[in-house]
Amino acid sequence: MLTIEQAKEYLETVGIELPDFILQALVDQVNSIQDCLDEHYPASTALLIQLYLLGLMGLGQGDKYISSQTAPSGASRSFRYQSFSDRWNGSLSLLRGLDTYGCATELTPQNPNNSSFAGVWISRGGCMCGDK
Repeated sequence: MLTIEQAKEYLETVGIELPDFILQALVDQVNSIQDCLDEHYPASTALLIQLYLLGLMGLGQGDKYISSQTAPSGASRSFRYQSFSDRWNGSLSLLRGLDTYGCATELTPQNPNNSSFAGVWISRGGCMCGDK
């Protein structure tokens, strides 16, 4: 089971900050696939799958990330804005590469960059007029 402390530490390393109440809700969701993970993966792989899934869920909160920090009070923080699509695809690839049994599939957020396309229907001609 992923703890909120592990989740917070991981998200901080990839520059994602979330309020504790949102983080707890995401951790609860990620932990809901624990039985499937236990059945198919060693503990270390299961933990990585949970962390990558959490990262995808956290990415949905925004596309900025911390690029540098300074402290003992010359406080400074810089943010970088990377293409959300690039970050999304990278995180999704990590998750799918590990989760070959699809334990996280139902919880994996849909790619917000996908868009619908209208199709063209081609069929044989003829009257659809009913019986005449």
